[in-house]
Amino acid sequence: MANRDFNPWDILFQLEADMRHDTENAMRALMFKPSVDMYETTSALVIKMELAGVRPELLTITLAADDRTLTVAGERAERPEERQDRVSCYQLEIYVGPFERDITLPAHVPIDREKITANYRDGFLVISLPKREATRRETRVIQISEASE
Repeated sequence: MANRDFNPWDILFQLEADMRHDTENAMRALMFKPSVDMYETTSALVIKMELAGVRPELLTITLAADDRTLTVAGERAERPEERQDRVSCYQLEIYVGPFERDITLPAHVPIDREKITANYRDGFLVISLPKREATRRETRVIQISEASE
């Protein structure tokens, strides 16, 4: 027995809506870069990143081996209950999904990688990269030895 309420066009309309949604999410992912402030104090280089709605347990912070690139990756997740009751959406501008931001650190600031700290509060991630004491370099005289024949 055929369902009289079935409309084959509904499948196409749903497919189109799903494709549009997936495309919009992909485009937002390419464009989403959390805002960053970077400043130096007398004792540290400080990175402040705006991450409203991101849970700290979904964040990963890595420092490259050369101490020049700090990467913050994570995901802004939407609670299922926020989506389940939606009937129509009229405007969706808040990015939901994974993101990654590479921050190039200034080469002239020596970092003490063992003392880096990160705190998340009020939608901001603050990373403190303490400065390493610059090693004092003194003039060194290199002795020349005679090559034996």
